[in-house]
Amino acid sequence: MRVRLDRYESANRSMVNRTTVLFVFGGIAAVVAALGLFLGLAMIAMPEKDEGDGLWARRGGIFLALFTGVVPATVSALFIGYSARQRGRYRRLGELAAVARQGGGMLTTSDVARGLGTTVQLAERLIVDAVALGLIEHEAPVEATAPPHVIVPASGAGAPLTPTVARSGPRPISSASAVIGLGSVLGETYRIEAPLGRGGMGEVFAARHLRTGRRYAVKIVLGGASADEAAFRRFEREATAASSLGHPGIVQVHDFNVTSSGVFYLVMDLLEGETLATRLEQGPLAWPDAQRLAVELCSALASAHGHGLIHRDIKPSNVFLARSKGAPERTVLVDFGLVKPLDESASHVTGTGAVLGTPMYMSPEQARGEALDVRSDLYSVAAVLFEAVTGSPPFFDRTLAAVYARLLREPAPQASEVSKRRLPRGLDAVLARALSKNRADRYPDARAMSDAVAAIVEDGPATERMASGG
Repeated sequence: MRVRLDRYESANRSMVNRTTVLFVFGGIAAVVAALGLFLGLAMIAMPEKDEGDGLWARRGGIFLALFTGVVPATVSALFIGYSARQRGRYRRLGELAAVARQGGGMLTTSDVARGLGTTVQLAERLIVDAVALGLIEHEAPVEATAPPHVIVPASGAGAPLTPTVARSGPRPISSASAVIGLGSVLGETYRIEAPLGRGGMGEVFAARHLRTGRRYAVKIVLGGASADEAAFRRFEREATAASSLGHPGIVQVHDFNVTSSGVFYLVMDLLEGETLATRLEQGPLAWPDAQRLAVELCSALASAHGHGLIHRDIKPSNVFLARSKGAPERTVLVDFGLVKPLDESASHVTGTGAVLGTPMYMSPEQARGEALDVRSDLYSVAAVLFEAVTGSPPFFDRTLAAVYARLLREPAPQASEVSKRRLPRGLDAVLARALSKNRADRYPDARAMSDAVAAIVEDGPATERMASGG
């Protein structure tokens, strides 16, 4: 299934306009019905003054009650009932579109039913309904025919590698661990020592350089159903993009290559510390720590944006809190697997209608598949900051479909209303601007947002005394 969420937005707006009109007419009809019934019952109950007057009054009351009471009441019920059913229908269609699009077109009816928390029969009816409205298009998979490409190590050492993509495309691998075991040597240089983690795009291992003895983190691309040409292009883009920035808040990439068996790997700094996601398992951060984190993230993004790159996947698990001896903790932005040049941000790498990113932290325009600019990254930073101080992202729900629905429709809540702790008074205004649904209302660039966050002063006794003139 290829999802057209843009069509859903257009159809949903049209439906809202129609049903609003019907709700208004239904309300008017309900008022007329109430008045007609009241007058009709009053005429029926009217006492007789002259012989025969009571009969005509009762007949008139019955007529009035039927045609100005019961009929408008029926029309009102039909209008309001139809409008309510239409809104419920489109709400479920929006959730269906969100679930299908996040799945990248690889969902079955059972997957949709699980994602929506409903039955397979109802999921089938919703899919048929969505196809009829043009919200979901079924299309046969297309074989990638991209030409072979040459990969050059990011460190600049060595000659360009020979073309490594076979005519039939990259070879899928079910797991990096199945191909690269502990003790394996990559490129006659890096010996794999221990697994460090696994994500949606690859596995990360600790490795040691055979000649220098220095330890690195080595990311190996995962294959399987997602091992297409686009996935490998994203991997190559991550290597070249991250290695070109040279910012202390962005993980440094030293080399990347491909083995003779077709396994792509990327060599990065091995950082000591933990991700923000792990840190937040212990609870929200104190404001000074959250403020420093946001400012350092904005500094890293200012460098990336200055080089014409947007990250597109900022989330707590991609924010690393690095520690080193004799130096303060620093925030490092990792995983540039979805990075993209600004002048290409309108195109989709996947080509299947899949949304790349993490729904709880992505901007509304990213969820809709629109062209992105630097303000999309700033929205994600604000979502991460929101979770850092409250313990949960702005939009959090039981299902992915509900998260998408809230992301696209609801304004972000105020952090001060979600947090169990007192937050600085200026924080809500900064987050409200950065989390605006309309990107034009957000901060224009990372430096402007950094300045706004840095200007927030934590409330305290000293601040209160200054404010009161004491």
